[in-house]
Amino acid sequence: MGQQRQRRSCADPWRARGHGSKRRPLQLAAALLLSLPLLPGPGAPSRAEPRQGAAAAPINLAPTHWQLLDIRSMDDAIGSRRPEHPRLYTLELGADGRASLRLNCNRATGTWTAMPAGDGSSGSLRFSPLAMTRALCPPPSLDSQLGRDLAFVRGYRLEGDRLALSLFADGGILLWERLEGGPRNWRVTAQTAALRRVPSATASVAARYPAGTLLDNLGCGKGPAGLWCDVQRLGGGPRGYLLRNDLEAAISPDGTVHYGEDGSALRAGQGEFDASGELPCSLGSGQPMGRCGFQVARAGGGYATVVISLPDGRRRTVYFRLGQAIGNASAEAAPTGPFQASREGDLTRIQIGDERFEIPDAVVLGG
Repeated sequence: MGQQRQRRSCADPWRARGHGSKRRPLQLAAALLLSLPLLPGPGAPSRAEPRQGAAAAPINLAPTHWQLLDIRSMDDAIGSRRPEHPRLYTLELGADGRASLRLNCNRATGTWTAMPAGDGSSGSLRFSPLAMTRALCPPPSLDSQLGRDLAFVRGYRLEGDRLALSLFADGGILLWERLEGGPRNWRVTAQTAALRRVPSATASVAARYPAGTLLDNLGCGKGPAGLWCDVQRLGGGPRGYLLRNDLEAAISPDGTVHYGEDGSALRAGQGEFDASGELPCSLGSGQPMGRCGFQVARAGGGYATVVISLPDGRRRTVYFRLGQAIGNASAEAAPTGPFQASREGDLTRIQIGDERFEIPDAVVLGG
């Protein structure tokens, strides 16, 4: 008989660490769009988003965002595999039951369900079959192994800022660390919040924001008198600092809170889209509405990049955050005119100079 396998203990202490978060500037991602191929014609298929059958998420598991620390085998002969860059492997567990993953150069989506036991710090957990891109990532890469292992996840254990996902039949442990720094966007809760130029209550004021103002979260850290967050008004404005106590997580149009980077512009620049089709458009003042092709890359919760193909071959790119159109870019050097956005029912009406576009919420949010 062969030698009996030795089991590896997973009882080593877990140490919590915090991380700030920085948003990738839209300008960098927009540059990648210059190399995009022309959009396909009408009738191109769109990718279905697997959300049916998702159960309510345990409150201590969602919404959360994680990065991979370790893939541990219970067999000492195999040992552990640790990613060289943990931020290349991330897992987002949405409160709507959706799971979104970055697997190095690939992306995967699916649904997840969990049944907590006791206080909810452990229990059973499973993922649906994942829809995953199949790009060849530069070695060394864990995308293929992690994609396979996730299909065999059967349980979880949550302790502090660490999440252990156990595989079927003691097949191993996927160990994750919580990504800190707060949600993608904040909402001001104070009656009036003073935006400070540096993180100090005595610093000069760059702007004052009323309650309900939406802000981009550029990272949080400890400072004088508490935790300060580096913020900028959604859609642009001065950058500065607000006390964390004056902020709450911004709720997306689908009722969720999203963490981690909005990678939709980067994915669009790399030609990775979630859906395509047609939308109403007009290319000149007084002209009737026609049809233009579009492709959209989504990052969940109303974060999306919509690339529109004009009949003459030009392209326009419209950026959305929290379901709001905040700006545009063009692949052509010629100026396109001022950008304006307005809402009517479930449509976002875009005007770029004399050009007009109508973008339904379903394009941005999916479904």
